[in-house]
Amino acid sequence: KESNRRQVDHIGFKLEAVGCGITPLRDWDAGSFQFGEQEVEVMARMEHERWVEELFQEGWRFAPGARDPEKRTHPALVSWEDLPEGDREKNRITVRELPAFLVRAGLQIYRRG
Repeated sequence: KESNRRQVDHIGFKLEAVGCGITPLRDWDAGSFQFGEQEVEVMARMEHERWVEELFQEGWRFAPGARDPEKRTHPALVSWEDLPEGDREKNRITVRELPAFLVRAGLQIYRRG
C-alpha cells in the first residue's frame, strides 16, 4: 500500500517533466487524454527509476531469477536500458492509464501553456 501511495505522490513530477499538470475534473472526456509516445517513454522511465530507488532504500537488491521477498532480491532492479522489454511495457501501460485513473479521482491532465 505504501508503495502505491508513493507512486501516486510522484505523478505530478512525471507530468511536469512532459509539460503537463493536474487540475480538478471539468472535461467529461478527460479520460481519453493521450500522451505522445515520447512522453510515455519519459514517464515510464521515471517511474521505473523511482521504483528502483524505493526498493534499494528498503534494502532490496538485484538478483537474477524469481523475486525473493525473504532475501529481498528482485530481477527488475536494473537500469531502464537493462530492463526487459516486457517490464518496460508494464511501465508504459501504467503511464497510458494515468488519464483514466485521475478521472476516477475527480482530476484531469492538462498541457501547460
